[in-house]
Amino acid sequence: MAVRLIESFLDAVDRDPEGIVVREGRDGPTWSRSRILQTASRLAQRLEDEVGRPGTVMLHGPSGGGFWAGLLAGFATGRSVLPVGSESTDRERAALAEAHPLAAVIETSPIDSWGSRPSGTTVVGIDSDPRTAVRDLPRRASNCRLLLRSSGTTDRPAVAVRNAAAIDRVASVLVDRLSLDAEDEIHVALPMQHAYGMEHGVLAPIMAGSRIGWSKGLDPLQAADAVSNGATVLPTVPAILDGLARESNADSGLRLVYTAGSPLPRTTATRFLETWGIDPGDLYGMTEVGTIAYGTGGRIAPVDGVDVRILGPDGAVVRSGEGEILVRSDAMFDGYVVDDGNVPDPGRRIDGLLRTGDLGDVDASGTIRITGRAKVQFDVGGLKVNPEEIEAVLREDPDVVDAAVAPLRLSETVTRVQAFVVWREGIDRDRATDALRSRTQEELAVHQRPRSIEAVASLPRTATGKLRRGMLESV
Repeated sequence: MAVRLIESFLDAVDRDPEGIVVREGRDGPTWSRSRILQTASRLAQRLEDEVGRPGTVMLHGPSGGGFWAGLLAGFATGRSVLPVGSESTDRERAALAEAHPLAAVIETSPIDSWGSRPSGTTVVGIDSDPRTAVRDLPRRASNCRLLLRSSGTTDRPAVAVRNAAAIDRVASVLVDRLSLDAEDEIHVALPMQHAYGMEHGVLAPIMAGSRIGWSKGLDPLQAADAVSNGATVLPTVPAILDGLARESNADSGLRLVYTAGSPLPRTTATRFLETWGIDPGDLYGMTEVGTIAYGTGGRIAPVDGVDVRILGPDGAVVRSGEGEILVRSDAMFDGYVVDDGNVPDPGRRIDGLLRTGDLGDVDASGTIRITGRAKVQFDVGGLKVNPEEIEAVLREDPDVVDAAVAPLRLSETVTRVQAFVVWREGIDRDRATDALRSRTQEELAVHQRPRSIEAVASLPRTATGKLRRGMLESV
């Protein structure tokens, strides 16, 4: 079973049953460990009594204590659990239900329930039958699976499958690498339905016995407020860290901050270190693998149980060099779900190593540098352009808050580089644009330099901070 995860939670309940472990917003509901256990036990009992057949359980609703309870219930009863946020559309939910026939839906909130779910689907709500006697959690988690939506290592969206052992391993690696414990309070503004939020807002805190404070939406002001009110650990994304770096809080108890989703610019990390006295961590991971590497000071290295290789231009797999990053991990996913949950598609692998689709280089000591995505490159004058390399240079400019690069199609045969820039407020944009052009002339090759620099209010990003490149033309 996902033995360590559930047993760690039960041990924490024994130590401090009434301790508040989940806070939903500053003034929202709070959940004690005993309340989460009682809710999870009731949910598990209803799954046992009303859903006889095994199969996928959709965990639907907002993040928070109800999400914890629903996940524990699904795992304990040996189900395949598919988390879906209430922000998803009816069309998205219906497509997932068709691809992964549902045995039941666990609704974590009566307010945000899925009204147009497939007929005949058993619905289990966290507030149902509160007078029902609470039984112990079942112990069949060895059969559980976690289904996480992913962009995949190809161009198609996919649902990645993690088995029970991988669930435990993903959580334990984070607890060990980040030194999480029961004294920590983790501020989580990441949706728990996605891999980053799941790992850092659910799995690792449960394993470590840590508390979490959850808030909806990534926002520097909310993060600063959480830190002022006791948060010790802050997983976030580079754009939020950049906002926090403008004003320090020396009296806070914050001991650890790190980002994921995109590489952490050194200027942002340095600015945060100067104002807060904390060197932020840079975490590199994938839905399919969990955490791959972590580090500070611009140097990231593989975590325990992860083996990194490079697929060179000549097709050879080597320990160091430049090319596409390949990964083997103790927490490797089983594959992508296909054909009603039959044998998963293992993804693109070479000798047991997963092709990540990320470009980078690994030096002789094992230090990794991520330089971009293989599939987002485009040609300019017959030369390859990696947009993330250009974006890294643009973000080094002190007046740039965020930046993205896309191909600028001048004709059927001519392509140049276009940059979209979010400027800091109150600056002289004409002067800043001229300065940015000078920077690109000094630091970029001719074919990499933006022909156009367009000012935008914001860039299209996912809830976890990943850039939606397909939407750049409409910003």
